Amino acid sequence: MSLSRSLCVARTTVELLARDPMPSVIMTAMPLIMIALLDPSAKAQLAAQGYVAVSGAAQNVPGMAVLFAFLSVEQTTTLFYREHAWGTWDRLRASPASTADIILGKVGVRLVVQLIQTTCVFGAGAVLFRYRPTGSVCAIALVMLAFTVMLVAFAVMLVSVCATMDQANTIGMLGGMVMAGIGGALAPVSSFPRWVGDLAHCSPAYWTLDALHRLTLEHADMLDVAPAIGMILLFAMVFALVSGLCFRANADKVGTT
Repeated sequence: MSLSRSLCVARTTVELLARDPMPSVIMTAMPLIMIALLDPSAKAQLAAQGYVAVSGAAQNVPGMAVLFAFLSVEQTTTLFYREHAWGTWDRLRASPASTADIILGKVGVRLVVQLIQTTCVFGAGAVLFRYRPTGSVCAIALVMLAFTVMLVAFAVMLVSVCATMDQANTIGMLGGMVMAGIGGALAPVSSFPRWVGDLAHCSPAYWTLDALHRLTLEHADMLDVAPAIGMILLFAMVFALVSGLCFRANADKVGTT
């Protein structure tokens, strides 16, 4: 694997994304709209938990950031399938870049773009909706970095196991919505039936939002959320392992332009 070759792939990926930035813009703007709409209900839910002096942004900003990050997974999978649709995947493979170089170049760009989107959501949440975490801001950044690494690993896994772009995007969207939903993106996990709360631990969104909840409302620091970060990275490792076992560079994939 060569860093310079990965950077060449990354540069091409940036050029492709720059031609159509609207998906990233939409996935940054929509969480802010949802935060505004859901503020009264989130504030009532937090009050029921004993957090009476906070705005609904304490629930909605992390929740919507996580939910729409999951919904952005298709932006990563699309980067791979469109290469097949355009007939340029084999051209990439014929270049000096290895398969690892190609994957790293593509997901590296999406990792940065997703981090920018998430940062914009948290930043706008602070400015527009009075999102004021009581814990470590650096720990929030580290949680979201681990979460984003997990997301790109999840996306590559989808590419490795799905033959078509429609399959990958459908599974990614529905799976992401389920994982974010049971993980507490729309409502606190404590408000769910007990069996859903137990199932929530199987979702990386749960560990992400649990850590963000403590950092937002309970004056937590890095040590307090280290176990949750470890769990998020464990999910990332599992997704990466499946990708390593199943990814075939010469596999036929069906994408659309």
